[in-house]
Amino acid sequence: MPVFCYHGSEPKTKMPQSRFTIRPYQTDDVDAIYDAVNESRLHVSKWMNWLTSDYSRETTEEWVKLSLSAWESGDAYEHLIVDEYSQEVVGACGLNHVNKIDLVCNLGYWISKSYLGQGAAVEAVKQISDFAFEEIGLVRLEIVVAETNLNSQRVAEKAEAIEEGLQRARIRIHGVSHDARMYALINPGAKRYR
Repeated sequence: MPVFCYHGSEPKTKMPQSRFTIRPYQTDDVDAIYDAVNESRLHVSKWMNWLTSDYSRETTEEWVKLSLSAWESGDAYEHLIVDEYSQEVVGACGLNHVNKIDLVCNLGYWISKSYLGQGAAVEAVKQISDFAFEEIGLVRLEIVVAETNLNSQRVAEKAEAIEEGLQRARIRIHGVSHDARMYALINPGAKRYR
């Protein structure tokens, strides 16, 4: 049975052998999140609507508050990606647009520029997928990636998400429609009609 109001302090699915782990946002994470976003402004803003020229520490503070509220209601589960060696925030991943009837949601992620190519995003996708399937009870996670965002497509593929096709004009980024590739991860333990 799905548990949409998960109140554990950290996912049980944390993988201690990994260099990168995920954990839920906390109110005192604002500065670390803002610093990671700010360092990556140019490369992340190309793909993320929320990262605009007026993004500020106050924007980050509001986002953290919204994320904590959404977690409490079971509407979204935002996590930080942390380097276990340095304890530095290296990005974020989240489950959002949670459909509590069909047990489906969107899975998104971003990585700070200095950690690109080090496996942080792939590890985060695997960990948040385990959390979604084992602790929330979701059946399907969708990763929607702009057709030209090849790095994000590689992350989905390395995390063993299956590409299901190209969707025309599927997402809008900064007011422009983009075709997008749909990837999905399916809960291996879910009951499915076949």
